[in-house]
Amino acid sequence: MTLLICRTCPRYESRSSGTFSAGLRRAIAESAAAGAQTRTVFCLGGCPDSGNVALDAPGKARVRISGLTPDDAPSVLEASAAHQASATGLPGEWPVPESLAGRITSVSPKRDARVGPANPRVAHLL
Repeated sequence: MTLLICRTCPRYESRSSGTFSAGLRRAIAESAAAGAQTRTVFCLGGCPDSGNVALDAPGKARVRISGLTPDDAPSVLEASAAHQASATGLPGEWPVPESLAGRITSVSPKRDARVGPANPRVAHLL
């Protein structure tokens, strides 16, 4: 499980661009779950809403949450653990912390990489 953190947030406020990722990483490191795996990325496509993170894992849906601040670190870590424990990563399958429920801005299920008749979603492409 990787917690992706936007390193350019807030993108449209040049004086503070990048402060979100630094603040959130610091808050996560100071928390009880200091072993959380994080990675900063240049953009999660959540603009113009700043404070974007994505919960992501192999074979699971990527879930973007926006409008966060470093104060949301405990809820983000709770969501990350719940996402990791779920089978598909889809928000209906795991308990989204109440403070984050209205801030999910994107859910991107993973595509099935298998190509062929065994995969009906792509069989029509053959």
